[in-house]
Amino acid sequence: MSRLQKKKPHGEKKRRSTSKELDNDSTGSSGSSNSKPATVTSSKKAILEKNSTDVASGEPNVFQKAVEFVREVKVELKKVTWPTRKQTTGTTIVVIIFVFVVSAFLGLFDLGLSKLVQVVLT
Repeated sequence: MSRLQKKKPHGEKKRRSTSKELDNDSTGSSGSSNSKPATVTSSKKAILEKNSTDVASGEPNVFQKAVEFVREVKVELKKVTWPTRKQTTGTTIVVIIFVFVVSAFLGLFDLGLSKLVQVVLT
């Protein structure tokens, strides 16, 4: 079944953070006087983890990349608005009917062209 995401009120919308803001947030010192304590969100955490790879070890291995990919896929799939069963059934029926109509049209067109070629060649 599909999950409906609750929309946040207008004042609580997230805004994109730039790399400067990320650096300030990760050190706990932002330019504003009424700043909140530095908390690391999942996106900031992912960026920090990518930056914290050891130079001597190099790139993460294939298994680590695969695990990270699967995590990202799960996060993205949670954002998807899935159609209901009724919507899926309805669109499937429409597609099947459309395929039959187009195949009948192309079949008749092909039959007509083949008869025309036979007339011209004989």
